[in-house]
Amino acid sequence: MAELRHYRYFVEIAQRGSFTAASAALHVTQSALSEQILLLERHLGCRLFDRGRHGARLTVHGEALFDQAMLLLSVANELEQSARSRQRHRGQPLRLGVTMGPLLVWLPEVLANLSQSHERLDIRIEDIITAEIFLKVSIGQLDLGIASLGDDGLAVAPGVGIEVHSLFEDDWVIMVPDGHPFIADGSVPLAALRDEQLVLFPKQYTLRTVLDDFFAKAGVSVSPAIETGWMEMAIRFVEVGMGVTVVPRAVTLLPSSNVHVVEIDEAYKPRRVLTALYRSDTPRRKTIEKLLRLAREHLPEPGSWPPQMHAGAAAVVAEQLRDRR
Repeated sequence: MAELRHYRYFVEIAQRGSFTAASAALHVTQSALSEQILLLERHLGCRLFDRGRHGARLTVHGEALFDQAMLLLSVANELEQSARSRQRHRGQPLRLGVTMGPLLVWLPEVLANLSQSHERLDIRIEDIITAEIFLKVSIGQLDLGIASLGDDGLAVAPGVGIEVHSLFEDDWVIMVPDGHPFIADGSVPLAALRDEQLVLFPKQYTLRTVLDDFFAKAGVSVSPAIETGWMEMAIRFVEVGMGVTVVPRAVTLLPSSNVHVVEIDEAYKPRRVLTALYRSDTPRRKTIEKLLRLAREHLPEPGSWPPQMHAGAAAVVAEQLRDRR
């Protein structure tokens, strides 16, 4: 059966006029998006788009479906808002979707401060990938998403009615086990990782796409030995000597032993941007805006971490964040 996300994908493509633009906005690979639309077309028994050099144009069947799909998405959102309003006497939950949850160590304190201004604040947090966050925010299944994007991620229009705000930026570093020869060098080019056992994010992660592009621009072809989106596990793999990893610098704030930070010696280094997104028409707008103000009080300004910050400096930043309580 066709699901609500299929119609969301269909509408996004129709509004943007191409699979490429919709893929970037939804943070879904173009092949996955094409496959989902093909499933929808098979389910409906008709072709929805004419594909060609011009992009993707609606067929007669697609034009007939478009207004109905828009109505479906609107009704789905209204149904959810109505159901939530009926639950207000029991405390309306604030629904958050996050990526790389272990790096959001500041979030419980921010939510604790936020709850002081509410008689009751129920909270639901999902740790999901960026593509799901964008989709669930857009169709009203999440009140706020906090996602990690590449430094060009904000250049992509996120969708109609979605507000996007940058909270924090950091760059990338290499983490190696105790005794690794990279430690003496202090910094190494990406080419030095060719013969290393690499622990990287899974393919479906947005930051893996950023890393793959980073390696490609450096002319380096790699194949990870281990893929995991669990940061604690990735660090543990490094600790026990099963590989090295390339991660956002904020990962160095996680507790670890026998792991060392090595800088990346490349002229160009992409940045990881911690990004907040929410619907502009959300009924929780005031609560979300207050949450984001509190978050900025607990985080360094975007781009404020020096690009060559080492593990010791990271520990100082972590201590400064704790001192802001």
